[in-house]
Amino acid sequence: MQPVRGARLTLEVSKCIGADQLLKAALTKFAAHDRNFDAMSNWTLRYPDGKQVLTLPEGEELFRLDRYHDQVLRDYNRIVLYIAPGM
Repeated sequence: MQPVRGARLTLEVSKCIGADQLLKAALTKFAAHDRNFDAMSNWTLRYPDGKQVLTLPEGEELFRLDRYHDQVLRDYNRIVLYIAPGM
């Protein structure tokens, strides 16, 4: 997975949002800013290492932004996740 340079958008969401809602919010915002983006295609949410966001990295607990924040110990505005074509 190669990130597209200059294609980052800041997303403001609730701290207790799950992976599905986060992906939906990201696709909606990205589609609003890029007319060529097909939000109806099969997309997945990915961690920076390319692994699909379903559970938290350390364990089997379902992803929630606030719990991920507690694990990575970064400010919310420094958390980076990617949308990538589904496989």
